[in-house]
Amino acid sequence: MKLKDIASINSGYFSSTIKEGDVYYLQARDFDENKKINLNLKPSLSYVKNIEKHFLSKGDILIVAKGASFQSVVYDGTYGPAVASTVFLVIRVKDRNKLLPHFLSWFLNLQKTQLVLLSKGEGTAMPTLSKKILLELDIVTPSIILQNNIIKIEELRQKEKFLQKMIVDLIEKRNNQLIINAINK
Repeated sequence: MKLKDIASINSGYFSSTIKEGDVYYLQARDFDENKKINLNLKPSLSYVKNIEKHFLSKGDILIVAKGASFQSVVYDGTYGPAVASTVFLVIRVKDRNKLLPHFLSWFLNLQKTQLVLLSKGEGTAMPTLSKKILLELDIVTPSIILQNNIIKIEELRQKEKFLQKMIVDLIEKRNNQLIINAINK
């Protein structure tokens, strides 16, 4: 099934930012390596006429459309009202009873899917993912039960990566402390 059959895609919103605004302007730098939004985000756009049509809804998928990888993240609604910058394409699933946004984001972030998107991306120095290319992408849509299970497995995998990093950091700190203690004897 093509993405165009199960989702709509819009471009991000272009605007200049201000110091104190009414609307959050999500940019790629506002997300960490785990695809979580930074906690101290501040509104940086003024509320202007017609901006509402660009407001993000919980479950919208933001996919980076410029760069070496086209990673996606699901907007969780934490900050609002919010719009995505032009670095993103915004994907909105038409029927969440058939396709879960978190599953689609997981699918888009798969290495195999990323390779397909990169091979079709336009430009050489900084590949660009067009709306047209994304709309024609073949999407696998297993049952909702299987989609939910995949999402849960991915969440557990992310927690495992986080815990492994914490363990490595703690071992490093302990080893450094042991060395410092040995030197100071």
